[in-house]
Order: sequence, then C-alpha cells, then structure tokens
Amino acid sequence: MEFNIGPRMVKTGLAAAVTLIITGMLNLELEIVAAIASVLAMQPSIMRSFEYIKEVVISNLIGLVFSILGTFLLGNHPLSVGAVVIISIAINIKLGLTKTVSLTVLTIITLMLSSDAGLDLVYIYERLSLVAIGVLSAFLVNIAVFPPNHQKILYGMIKEAEEKINFLMRVLPSKAMSVPKIKEEDREIEKLITKSKDYYEIISDERTRLFIRNKLNFLRNIIIYKHMIRVIQKQYTLVIQLEKNIEAIEKISSDHPYLIKELVAEINSYSENVFLMYEDKIILDTDLQKEAKTAMRLTINNLIDELQGSDFTRWSYVFPVANGIIELFNELEKLEKLVRFKQLKDTKR
Repeated sequence: MEFNIGPRMVKTGLAAAVTLIITGMLNLELEIVAAIASVLAMQPSIMRSFEYIKEVVISNLIGLVFSILGTFLLGNHPLSVGAVVIISIAINIKLGLTKTVSLTVLTIITLMLSSDAGLDLVYIYERLSLVAIGVLSAFLVNIAVFPPNHQKILYGMIKEAEEKINFLMRVLPSKAMSVPKIKEEDREIEKLITKSKDYYEIISDERTRLFIRNKLNFLRNIIIYKHMIRVIQKQYTLVIQLEKNIEAIEKISSDHPYLIKELVAEINSYSENVFLMYEDKIILDTDLQKEAKTAMRLTINNLIDELQGSDFTRWSYVFPVANGIIELFNELEKLEKLVRFKQLKDTKR
C-alpha cells in the first residue's frame, strides 16, 4: 500500500490552518465553515483557483438569495433547508456553476440553520465572511506554496505512457510477454493516457494567465504536448491492433509478419528519437531522418503491394495494423516538425 503526500495535500492542509488562524484572530464563530470552504476551494492550478473565485461570487449570491427567501417564507426547519438546497443546486447546474455547488450548499445551511433570531445584515456579513476567508486562503496558499510546474508534470505523464507503449511494441511481435501481463500493461497505459488528457486541460487553462514568463515558449509547448498526446493515443491504437491480429497474420502469410515487425521496430525507434530530441538528449540528423522515413515508406508500400489481390480475410487482419502504422507515422512527422521548430526558436533567443 503506497502512502504519498503530494503538494496539493500539503497546500490543502495549510489553507485549512491559515483559515483557522485568521478566523481565530477575528474571533469569528463557526470557524469550521471557513475551514471546509478552504478545503473545497483548493484547485489544481492558479488559473482554476481564479476561475473558482469568480464562480463562488455568483453561486454564493444565489445561495444568499435563496437562504433569505427560504428563511422568511418557509422558516429554518430541516425540511425547509432541504427544499432550498434542492432548488439552489438545480439552478446552479442550469447556470453551469457545477464546481461550486458544494460551497453554495454550505452557505445555505450556514445561513439558515444558525440563526434562531432570524437573518440580519450583521449575521449575513459574518457568515459570508467565513466562506470568503476560506476561499481566499486557499487561493493565496495555491499561489505562494509549491506553485505547480504543470509542464513538467504533464510531460512526465506523457513520457511514462510513451515508454510503456514502446516496451509493448517491442515485445508483442516476438510474443515475449504473457497475456495477463499484457492486459495489466494495457490498463496502466489507458490510465496514463486519460490522466494526460485531463491534465492537458488544466495546463491549457493557464494560457489565459496574464503573467507567464516567455509566453510564446509556453504556447509552443502547449501545442507540442497536444500532439504528443495524439501520438501516444495512436501508439496505443497500434498496440491494440497488434494484440488482436498478429497471430492471425502469422498464420495466413509468411511475408506480412516480417514486414510488420520491421515497420513496428522502425516506427518505435522513430518515436523514441523524437521524444529524446524534445528533451535535448540527442540531435537528429535531418538527412538521416529523411532516409529512414523513405525506407519506412518503401516498407509500407511493399506491405500494401503484398496485399494486392488478397482475399478479404487477409485484408481484415493486416489492414488495421497497417493503417495504425501509417496514422502513427503521420503524427510523429508532425510532432518532429513542431519539436524542430521549437528548438530553432530556442537557439535564436
């Protein structure tokens, strides 16, 4: 059982601590409300924290209005609170304020259940201050403590997925791994690809931040990461097609498996080289790459020529693999051009 304490956990704990210290200094009651608000408000990026604050303002206004109406029209009976919560959640979702639903519910419950004497301006101000302190504490801690290096985190995810896929592409044609182990690796790769796509959305949000050092370089990296994710998706599609069809291909032909294995080895090497070039670990000679690509295209053409006149069964097994190789090759070419363009711009700085 793994036990990891990540930066976001630390920041959430610090935000709760800062919130409790501030509410204690101001002698505010129900400080637990502010602490809960700080935990709910902790976001994975600075930009998302900023967007969250904007959403909090709108959703809490909705919560405030419904709390006042609910208290005066229905009282503060638990059933009344439940009815107001249901209506406010429905309106929040209708307005697209899904991220702050929990905070809106917290505001409504705090306002409606804690006042036996009814609502007045001082009481409303104090209760809303608790939520504001919690949200702002989370925002400030997110900026000041362990500001996330999103590019490094995202590339780490992509690189891990790419390495796992490259490993599978090496062992699948030679059947050097058991089926259960292959399935286990497949699940891990699927998780990494999903995490990469989700995290890309986080880093993509950062494009609208006002203060980014070397914004052009940041935007170039964003485009590269997008294409890297496409590459690992195409790689994984090819892996799945190899798993499904390689045995059948070997049974129906003696030439096709050799050509496919040669192509897979070449494209695997090409993929690794492009990623290493992005990391500045190797320099890819343009002329040598052109020769390698030409050789790859000739092998693909040979494979297609071999299929000419074949019956449907052969096509049904070989075509998905050949198509996967071609699509992956095209994506890798695009990625290589983007990486070379980035390196050219970096050297001119």
